[in-house]
Amino acid sequence: MEDKKSKNKWVLGATGYVGQLVTHRLFTERANANWTGQLITLAQKTIVPWIMERTNFHLFPLRAIPLKLFEKYPPDAIYHCARMAGNSDRSRQIAARKGHAANQHLIALIKERQPTVPVVYCSGTLMYGNTEDRIDEDAEILPIAYAKAYEYAERPWTQSAESGEMDVRIARPGWILGPDSWFEHFFYKPALRYGKVPIYGDGKQYMSIISVEDCAGQLTHLMERGVPNQSANLFGFEPIKQVDFAVLVAKCMETTTMNIPASEIESRFGKTVFEALTSSTPVSTKHKDWRAAYKPLHTDLKALVESTVRRLQAKS
Repeated sequence: MEDKKSKNKWVLGATGYVGQLVTHRLFTERANANWTGQLITLAQKTIVPWIMERTNFHLFPLRAIPLKLFEKYPPDAIYHCARMAGNSDRSRQIAARKGHAANQHLIALIKERQPTVPVVYCSGTLMYGNTEDRIDEDAEILPIAYAKAYEYAERPWTQSAESGEMDVRIARPGWILGPDSWFEHFFYKPALRYGKVPIYGDGKQYMSIISVEDCAGQLTHLMERGVPNQSANLFGFEPIKQVDFAVLVAKCMETTTMNIPASEIESRFGKTVFEALTSSTPVSTKHKDWRAAYKPLHTDLKALVESTVRRLQAKS
């Protein structure tokens, strides 16, 4: 049980896709008197009104978080959901270099002011590369697609975790399912445009899926119930072949599926997106007790897909 004494919890990237849900979960827990203290939220560009109004919000680039913020609101927990992104291979490489430097800056601040504070860093399972075997947290890091750039950005954290000099808990969620991101852009919108849900390549690649809400929940669970320097794969369901996932989506949207050959995927989207869409990364975890202690919000993938489709339909 978490101690309810006054604490300061920080969320970096609080207005992002996952960060918003982490912020909402922490805000709700504080409202329910599960903890007391300041909820410090930071973002670089995007402003979300409710976060700005209801949390202690700061607009700083990751590389420019000032020492005075640590002095005024010393963190008892840091959730790092502020991975810099890009929309091309070149821009992702630039973002990776900036992210690497920014993370070095942040680690230096933490070592100076709060060397024992636990940090949960949100990464991804593309770090494991392409495999048909179900793998746990001991698997070798062989990044593909977007992860090739992201790995360099997060390297300061993985090195700190490996050395044991800080308490860094690397979280690697699978395909995060919600009304945004990959699902909207590569499955929902193409289904609207072409009248069929796409299957990329042969469809035999495995997807490990987690809802965006349970991703946020497992991130906070890793902070509250994990152990120092414990990495964790985050997933909500048994791995599913992409062809079966596409069929599930098609049934929810009352349509059928269509195959997009591998050569067409690469020519249309480029090599990086091709690698992501055709990758197979079925994950498991060696932390059975930790996982069993988490109570998921979503236990039925079909129901999750249906609700996600409805939410997308409502906002379109």
